[in-house]
Amino acid sequence: MLRRAANDVPRLVRRLGSGKRSSVDAARARLSILGARAVENLVAALEDGNNRTRSRVMPLLALIQDPRGREPLIAMLLDRNPRLRAVAARSLARYPSPSSVAALNRLLDRERAGRVRIAAVQALVELYAAGQEDAVCRVLELLTDPEQPARLRLSGFALLPMLGSRERRTLLTRLKKDPTVEVRTRAEAGNNMRREVEKSATATKRLLEDLGSDDYAVWNRAVRQLAAWGSFTVSPLLLEMQRRAHDPEYSTRAGMALKAMGPRRGRVVAEALERIDEPVPMQVLVETIGALGVKSLIYRLMDLIDRIEARRAEGESGDSMQGVLAKAHLELARIGSRVAIESLRQALADTARPVELELLTAVEIIGKREEIGVLLAAYAREDEFARERIAVVVRTIVKRERIRRTNRIFRTMNSRQRAAFEAILPRRKNPPRTRRRPTAAHPAP
Repeated sequence: MLRRAANDVPRLVRRLGSGKRSSVDAARARLSILGARAVENLVAALEDGNNRTRSRVMPLLALIQDPRGREPLIAMLLDRNPRLRAVAARSLARYPSPSSVAALNRLLDRERAGRVRIAAVQALVELYAAGQEDAVCRVLELLTDPEQPARLRLSGFALLPMLGSRERRTLLTRLKKDPTVEVRTRAEAGNNMRREVEKSATATKRLLEDLGSDDYAVWNRAVRQLAAWGSFTVSPLLLEMQRRAHDPEYSTRAGMALKAMGPRRGRVVAEALERIDEPVPMQVLVETIGALGVKSLIYRLMDLIDRIEARRAEGESGDSMQGVLAKAHLELARIGSRVAIESLRQALADTARPVELELLTAVEIIGKREEIGVLLAAYAREDEFARERIAVVVRTIVKRERIRRTNRIFRTMNSRQRAAFEAILPRRKNPPRTRRRPTAAHPAP
């Protein structure tokens, strides 16, 4: 059961510190599937774990992207170990927000270690690509400053493909006159990352290997090149995702390339969901279909939901598919569809498994008064973190549907549901009335 598996999280986190690669990979894959349920223990490991465990915990928090992971990662930027500070900076790139940008800018102000500063610049580039406009300012400042180390400035060249053609030309023209030889050479080459590479099976294989690199510049270049080649690389990329099914970071990067290919490749991605059975790649493919925004493809996720439920009913599908199911419901909800609402209710009512946060987000978007009862039942059995999220969802639905306390849906509630409802929406206490003292009659003049 997933609920029992969630109780195994401390053991899985301890396995991240193992020296055995297969044990670490299995733990990483399982924790990424558990997602938000593992965050509390992962954050605790940043305080109590050894350096090996902490260095593997931070990328997992980045993959899960739960808001509770942002502040601990910002705190890790102050760690005494420069390697851990660099990992924290790269991990923070998956939390696009002004606070992440500000934290990385502060790190660049005080940091002396070159590898950490390079990691911070790379993270700011990734945050800019994710829509944080303020992240570009410091990168441009460092890139054009001749007083900065050459390696640091060269790391900023990753920004160029994200700029408009006019801004890119202006910047390259300036850098071609730079006094630093390495910077001037890179600018004169017109940014090597944009150089055309001849398509071939050998080149594709090399790009797929580069996608798994620990070097940001290497794997980021692979993402862009794979995306640029489109249909030529999509099938090999999907096969490699399947082969590396226990590597959530690789699947996430592959998803970035697939999303960048655009809606024209969406049909191939949707068809891949019919033959891939590993939960980590499946979750990424579901997210990719949602990001492409093609409604006809998103509606095909209903077939995926039916298939998972059928296999679960026959005992063939384990609890690892719960995350895939939840993400599929969320993508359908984001286009306003209630086509799978019965399945969504059943998932919320499942007492054998904890409620996935994506299910709560889905019902918050499309939920109506019919879902209030099952939400209150889930509130009664869930932990404190999930209860807070359920309370927000219930209040949202009550407000949107304009449901009064006298509504008939509340008459059929059992005692636990009623207690949950009172905890979420307590009755307003009317202030005690104060009797006005009679004013003394004034004698007439």
